Amino acid sequence: MNTLTGVEPQALDDTSPSNRADALGPETYLHCNGLACAEEEVRTLRAVVKSQTSMIEQLGVAQALVNYALDGITLTSLDGRVIYANASFKAMSGFGESAVGRTLEEFYDPENYARLQAEVVPVLFNTGAWSGILRIKRPNGSEWLGQTSAFLIRDAAGAPTGMAGFFRDVTTSTAERLQLKLQTELVKTQQRALRALGTPLLPIADGVVAMPLVGDIDDARAAEIQRALIDGIASHHARVAILDITGVKLMDAEIADALVSAAKAARLLGVEMLMTGISPAVAKTLVEIGAELSGIVTRGTLQSGIAYALSRGRR
Repeated sequence: MNTLTGVEPQALDDTSPSNRADALGPETYLHCNGLACAEEEVRTLRAVVKSQTSMIEQLGVAQALVNYALDGITLTSLDGRVIYANASFKAMSGFGESAVGRTLEEFYDPENYARLQAEVVPVLFNTGAWSGILRIKRPNGSEWLGQTSAFLIRDAAGAPTGMAGFFRDVTTSTAERLQLKLQTELVKTQQRALRALGTPLLPIADGVVAMPLVGDIDDARAAEIQRALIDGIASHHARVAILDITGVKLMDAEIADALVSAAKAARLLGVEMLMTGISPAVAKTLVEIGAELSGIVTRGTLQSGIAYALSRGRR
């Protein structure tokens, strides 16, 4: 008994034998006493501290990963108020530190907020997740496109407690894709214009059309020649058509065959076909491939072909 306090010393000492017996259990205590017991307690405490330290470190790493992620990350309460935003979202949203505490309505113009309520929120609560692109407003009035993935946060019982969102600013990449699309359409338009210039169908007189060809002819242009020739004959109600190849100096067997096929296709429409301006090199190619030119009138020059066509057109 302590004469000053009136309390037994062991009652004040957590490491007293009776307390150690309670802490370690009767079986352990029978084998643990004195210095050995103290060492066992120290090892146990060290293991607990090490485990807790590891958990704290892991939580710190996880928090750092979230906070410094390149994508914006937010947590929003069920009443639509942002309760957490990482550094990236604070920056991309333009609100900075004031992003936390704001309502969702403050991040959208009326039209886009109405879309959020009508399209996004119902899907999120019905399926638990939503993804798509949102148009989000900054405090200065500018807008950015956020590639968004959102999901519900639930408690242990499965009841929703909030919403998490991941945002990636795709404004620049979307603009680049749009610019690339416009450039592609422009190139296609230019190519169509060049093909039209490369396959001109000229009305010479009533019922007479001519197509003078200049330059090299590849497979794509050969197909365009046939298309333009057939369409032009139909639109001009031609009775005589001239395919002039004076400006074509070289021609392989495949292209020569394609041109002959175009002339034959026109013949099937009941049109009299003339082929003019055949060079010696082209004539050699036509002979080598055994081109069948029966039913196709040939003339040495475009002028002589036009004269022939006019005389046929007057009949």
